[in-house]
Amino acid sequence: MTIFSVQRFLEDHFERRGLADVDQYAVRVANAFERLGPSATDKTLAVALGRVRTTFFRRNHDLHRKEFELRLSATLRRRFKKKRPDATLKGFERGLAYARRRLRARRRRSIESLLSEFKVAVEARAVDAFWDSRTNQRLRSKPEKIAQGLLAVFARGVLGSDGLVLREIASGIGFVDVGISFGRVLHLIELKLLSAQLTGPNQLASYMRTEQRNEGWLLLIDVRRTGNSHAIPAIINTAAGQIKTVTVSANPIAPHKT
Repeated sequence: MTIFSVQRFLEDHFERRGLADVDQYAVRVANAFERLGPSATDKTLAVALGRVRTTFFRRNHDLHRKEFELRLSATLRRRFKKKRPDATLKGFERGLAYARRRLRARRRRSIESLLSEFKVAVEARAVDAFWDSRTNQRLRSKPEKIAQGLLAVFARGVLGSDGLVLREIASGIGFVDVGISFGRVLHLIELKLLSAQLTGPNQLASYMRTEQRNEGWLLLIDVRRTGNSHAIPAIINTAAGQIKTVTVSANPIAPHKT
């Protein structure tokens, strides 16, 4: 079990029930669940969740908090008690300390350097997080959500208390996938699966106009077969400002096949 696995399950669980998570309640619950470990009971976990500070229940006012937390505790324990750790995600999380040292060693820390380190980390240790079977070209459900979760875990892991990481930020009539700040500027990041044609620039430009930002970042998870891919421009100019792209290769050729 990893925090990321629990977090992803909770986000999907809330989404299926039509519950709005505006302050990362899923992340806080996942953290509480991991801290207690396998010795937790439904009751002790529910007590821990009752201590979590959140606006989740004000936003979803039809829920009775204590009853909801007891049911959620039972669901989590039933689902994850006997689950084996996901080796791919465990390896990704273990590598965060190395990425943190590399980032801190840079003379100037920037969103560009953070996303560059994320690209290296995913390509080295988390490619399989997106696939049920890469041999058969069968992706896991909601790969863009997986990318969101990986980026959030990565950014929190390497920035710690020095940064702010937000997911699904309401912007106009849509939601920015991820916002990261380690200064006074909130950087807007849109994540897209790149399986054929490039998508995302128009959507991101709309958010940039709404948030009055003249720069945005398009993070692409490239699952195209090698040889069938066209180059992606590093910079895309729009009426709203400049979009910079970072492409993560998530479908590389295995070394023994080259």
